[in-house]
Formats: sequence, C-alpha cells, structure tokens
Amino acid sequence: METDRFIELIAGTRGTPGHPVSPDDELRALLEAQRLARDLARRVARTTSPTAAALFAQAAEEAHRAAGHAQLLAADTARRTLAHELPEATFDALAAVHADPAPYVVGTTYLPEDPRTVPTGRPVFKDTTEFLTGFLHISFFEARERVRSIDRLLPGTDIHGQPVPARFPTLADDLANGTADPKEIGAAARRLEKLAPHINQHPNPAVLAGQLEDQVAESVRREDPRTTAKLLAGIQGTLEQGTKDVPEDVLRARTGLFNRGTTGGLGEFLLRTLPADTEALLALCASTDNPRTKAGDRDGLLAQSLATGAAAGSGAGAAAGSDGTGPANASNASGSNGANASNAANGRSNTGNGAGAGFPDFLVDPTTGRPLNDAEAVRNLSLDPNGLNLDNLFTGNGANNTGNGTGNRAGDPATMNSAASGPDGLTPPQRHLQGLMNLIRSAGNPATGKKTTGLPSPKTLVIATLDELRGLADTHGITSRGQQLTPAELRQGLCNGGVIPAVMGGDSRILDLGREERLFPDYMREIILGLYGGCIMPGCTVPPEHCEIHHFNFFANGGKTEINEGAPGCTSAHHAFHTGLVRVVRDTDGLFSVILPKFMDPEQKPRRNNYWRDRTLNPPLF
Repeated sequence: METDRFIELIAGTRGTPGHPVSPDDELRALLEAQRLARDLARRVARTTSPTAAALFAQAAEEAHRAAGHAQLLAADTARRTLAHELPEATFDALAAVHADPAPYVVGTTYLPEDPRTVPTGRPVFKDTTEFLTGFLHISFFEARERVRSIDRLLPGTDIHGQPVPARFPTLADDLANGTADPKEIGAAARRLEKLAPHINQHPNPAVLAGQLEDQVAESVRREDPRTTAKLLAGIQGTLEQGTKDVPEDVLRARTGLFNRGTTGGLGEFLLRTLPADTEALLALCASTDNPRTKAGDRDGLLAQSLATGAAAGSGAGAAAGSDGTGPANASNASGSNGANASNAANGRSNTGNGAGAGFPDFLVDPTTGRPLNDAEAVRNLSLDPNGLNLDNLFTGNGANNTGNGTGNRAGDPATMNSAASGPDGLTPPQRHLQGLMNLIRSAGNPATGKKTTGLPSPKTLVIATLDELRGLADTHGITSRGQQLTPAELRQGLCNGGVIPAVMGGDSRILDLGREERLFPDYMREIILGLYGGCIMPGCTVPPEHCEIHHFNFFANGGKTEINEGAPGCTSAHHAFHTGLVRVVRDTDGLFSVILPKFMDPEQKPRRNNYWRDRTLNPPLF
C-alpha cells in the first residue's frame, strides 16, 4: 500500500471531502503504523515455519535500522523546532497522548496548541540533549550522541539557510537506506571525525576523506564490527606515520587523566601528557628512584607504601604512626615478607617462581597464570603498537631497575615498568605512584595555609557506622565517591589529616563529626555530599564538587542552614527546585528525595539518584 493511501485511510476526511493531508494526519498514521507493527510482530512470532522465521528476522532487523534513522530525524526535528522550550503543561498533555494514542489517532482528541509567543522564564529543559534525556527517559550520553550525530549523518542548513550535505554522505545514505546497523554507522562516523585533524594535514584532504569514508562504509556494510575497528585503527596508524609533525591540537586532544573505573578493588587511570608535562613526570620518577635524595628515601617510601598493607596484616595497631612507634613499626610489621606485602598492597600479583614471574598481572593470562604469548594481543595494549619492541619490554632484573643510575637509560619503559622489586621492596611503578600521591596530598595544603591556583586541596570523606569503627561489622566504610574501604584503609584514613570521618548511627543520623574546626560552609558541604554522594536528581552524574546545597525550607522564607535541611543539586536541578518543576520531599528514612514532573514520572513517587549511592551494588544472586 502506498504511504499516501494509508494516511488517507487512517486520517479520513474529517467531515470534509477532499480534506488535504496535514502533518498532524501523518503523525496519526505513524502512531497507528507503530501499533500495527508491534501487533504483527507478536503474531508472526508464533510461526512454526523456519523459512518464515528467517524472513521475519530479516524484517525485524530492517525495522530496527529504520528506527535508528527515525531517532536521528526526531532529534533533528526537536532541535530545529526548539521543542525543549515547550511549557510543562504541554509535556504533561503529550505524555497522556503517548500513553493512550487511540483517541488522538481517530481524531477525538487533539495535540496542545503550539506557543504563539516566545516563551519567557526558565524553560523545562535547557537544550535538546536535556529534552531527549528527560522526556524520552534515555541516558544523557545516548541523548548527546544523537544530537552530535545529526550533523554527521543528516543533511541540514547553514546560518544563511542554504542546504548543506551530511558531513559523511556515504554513511548517511547507508543509514537512510538501512543497509547497515545504525550503531555501527554512528561509531564509524565518530571515529572518522576524530581523524579529521590528521586528514587535514594532507595535500588534498577532501579527496582523501572521501576515499577513507568509502572504505569504512564498505567495511561497515560487509564486515563484522571487529574488522571495521581494525581497519580504522590501521587508517589512524597510517595517517600518524605519514605526518612528520603532529599538530599540537591533535596531541592536546589526546591528553588527560582518564578514570578507567574500579575493578577487583583497584582504581585504574590512564594518563596521557604533552612532552613538556611528560618530562616533569619523568623528573618526578627519577627523583623517587634516586635513593640519595629526600624524595627517594628508601625507608620512608617503603613505610608510606606499606602503611595500609601492614595494618591489614597486623590488626588495628599496625598502621604507621598509629601506636606512636613511627614508620619503623610499619616496616617491621611486614616481617620477612615485606616485599610481598608491598606488592599486595599495591595491586601487583605475586610474582613467585611460576611462569608469569616478573610480569605485571595485566600481561598474564588469568586462566593459565602464564605470560601472554600472542604478540598481537600485547600490541593491542599499547598506544603505539608499531613502536612497541616486545623483545625488551620486560628486560632487565632487579639490580638494574632500582633507579641507582645503572642499567637501562632513564625513561625507558622497560625500566620504569619493571615488575621486579628493588632492595627497598618496591617496584619502580610502585615507587613512582607513591611519589605522585605524596605530591598530590601535600601540594594543595601549603604550610602558609593559602591555597594555590591550579592546586586542589584533596580531602577524603569516610562514612562509617560506629560498629564499623569498632571492627564489629562486616562492612568497613565507604568514601563520598563510593569507594569501599578495607579495614586497614579505614583505620589508616582516620589517622590521616586529609581524611574527615563522619560517624553514623544505624538510621544514618550523625552521631559525631571529625574536623569540627573547619569553616562552616565547607563543613556543611562535605557532610551533605557524604550523605547523598552527589545531586539527588535521578540519573544526574554531575561531580559532587560542582553541586550546590539547596535549603529544603527556602532560606528566604526563614529556613535554617543546618545539615539535616540541606540537599545537594547541580545548577540545573537547583533551579528546578526553586521554580517548582521538581519538588524536594523528605523520605521515610529522613533523607531527601524528589518528585519529578508528571510527564517524567506518572506515578509521582519519591525518587532518589542511585548513581552515587547505589543500593543494589551487591545484590543477592539467589
């Protein structure tokens, strides 16, 4: 059936013969077609014919690809029409139509009228990304990717109203025609966009860009995602090798300290720096490797590194300095196995005498305990696979890797990344990490008491129950950012000047608060953020350091500045609290939750952000 004929059948004449088809009629037909498609899919799924099942699978895949293209078209339409500026009442009415579209499809109810004037005041959503997130109940990152994909994969207009093609026209055609998976097309466009600075260094960038896009598009159509990823990686490597001087903007775009998450109790970060910053870090490593300097004091570094490990092995009194005996006690607490305690405390697998001895644990096959012997697998772990020399990656022994000026040249990865312990019981990476952590903990807290621009004052807020402090509980405290502590880390943290303990009762009421001499505003923020972790708006991932504290009873109306009256919220959420779009309520546990607008939560139940305080972090398996 032709599309126009279907629209006429659904829309009817509206009592007027020859009634012209309107965009409203087309939207009604779309909703009815979706209902029919869902119903037909359920019916066809009951077939017992393998031949019909095969065709059904192909039809379902085509529908999935068409839906991916429609999602981008919808995001583009929302951005072009400024849908995020609609009033709250309109969103409520649209949610009701979506929940029961039948009256609208048959024409007995209508959509709310479009605003006739420019909206005033603060809109419900600040932009299209926030609109897609809140109105469609999708993640912020998915919404942001759809908005960014509009310019990559859809034609549009420039600032003068002239039509412009999609940035990647070949991939855009594949998306529109459904010849490849939408997610793979989006991923390929994203990777090609990152290669643009390299492509622009070539004499004829437009021709090169078109040729590369054709290669990648063909791979997306015909090959599996891993093959396409290899092709893109090969293209990137070739482009980088063909450029004598990599532009600074390309280099700077790759720099940063990237949090890879927490796995197996260990936090993992990836650090990329410009050459000048790399030199500064190498100088830091060289200082900690030199035993003749204060920064490289072997006994001091060992005591600092073993402080947590010793406490874990010898009870509460073994934390360095906690019983008045000083660092030497922490060193002695490790006994004859000090080196092994150091390795365990710092997350390195016990080298022992097995086949994987001397290799970092991430280069040892966990199933066999033997080193990885697949050169390609090892190369994939490197940012410069072609420049990686596997022959000398783990060369050298403890005598040459202790940082005493002998052996391999300074800055050589084989030396700096060695898994062999030196006479002090520390590996070079462990020594470098300790020096960096000492610098981080001290740089933002100068003796003058004045803060320095660009140097944060790192603080850790540890939340623990009284039973946890006494060692009577199975749990051992949690930091404000959700890191679960070991018993030793909890006890050591309470002895650390940079740690603020907040002791809670069983019902999360504050019983005692350390560091009471702190200024009142900081005192409030640290405890409130410790209670909630971050913004209380569901799904919000704004860092807690960027949150504002909202008065439950408005301060202008006589509200008090008290810990049990404050709720953290990001800037956007805080505005929503004050405009009444989102209501803050005190929940049954005494903490604050929010009631979202009706179009976002028809049930109107108190909700809380579980991103920072996930109550199902360790759910029962059975």
